[in-house]
Amino acid sequence: MTAATADFTDLLQHALKEAKAQAPRAVDDLRRCASQAADAVARVTGGVGALELVPINQSENAKTTYQLQLRKINSEAPPSDLGVYNATAAGYPIERWYSRAAWEEHPEQPVKTFSNSFELEGHFKWLVSTPESRLVVLVSFLQQQASETERRS
Repeated sequence: MTAATADFTDLLQHALKEAKAQAPRAVDDLRRCASQAADAVARVTGGVGALELVPINQSENAKTTYQLQLRKINSEAPPSDLGVYNATAAGYPIERWYSRAAWEEHPEQPVKTFSNSFELEGHFKWLVSTPESRLVVLVSFLQQQASETERRS
């Protein structure tokens, strides 16, 4: 083996080690961002709504995949689908689809890709701060239902 080959081998081994170290960080970032958004939803709805990042079971070789869901506490209604998130084997990028159906139909076509934690955090901040986001619309609906229930009581 030449010195140049050894250098390339060392570089590749180092890059692989870094990629493997980053993989759990990406999933941790996704869980952290979803958890912060979930805390905000719980506070704003008075515990009536719960935002959850639910793992999607797949084969052993599949990417780490989660579905973001909003559900009404103590309700038989199915949760609202707020998208699917895939972490690659190397962690970032994290891919996103608008719904589970879109992910199942076109698993190779995410609608958004987040290259780092800054972009992922920006996405979750957008979800909780933009009046047109599906999350804000659904939380508003939960609050409205809670107010109507209180008035009837």
